[in-house]
Amino acid sequence: MRAKIAVVDGYPLLMNLYEPYKHKINEYNMLIKDSGYYLKPLHFVYIKSPKKFLSIRYVYFGRYWYRVYKITSSRSKSKIRWIYVGKEKPDPTLPDPPLNPFEGIYVLAVGSDILLSEKSYKALARISESFHGVNVFEGKVVDLTKQQEESEPQDFWPLII
Repeated sequence: MRAKIAVVDGYPLLMNLYEPYKHKINEYNMLIKDSGYYLKPLHFVYIKSPKKFLSIRYVYFGRYWYRVYKITSSRSKSKIRWIYVGKEKPDPTLPDPPLNPFEGIYVLAVGSDILLSEKSYKALARISESFHGVNVFEGKVVDLTKQQEESEPQDFWPLII
């Protein structure tokens, strides 16, 4: 991803915006729990930074289906095994999952800031305006395509871009 937009302190805003949908997915997973499937709406990929003080993670919003198996070992301890089965609903008899307005959005979170494409930013702005009536990211956005003249330097941008 070539980041074009940064949102300062955007990660907490993003997760707060996502919270109502997260509850719907949790309810859905409780509904289908006996089927042995689990719908994971977020996927995180963690990256070690060359500078150890940074927490860098990619956050992908989508539908990631898993098959969940309980494995009992000889020591009577149970283990859970997760097997990825794809992005499409694996069993047509399962009820349809709730609509995901975040599907297809991905961001790069660096500490509490997020870096994202213009397309992802516009989608988040639309979601925010439909949920809250305002764009919660407004005023915290930095356009990375323009030269930074008077703003304070952000050490993480050269690492990512």
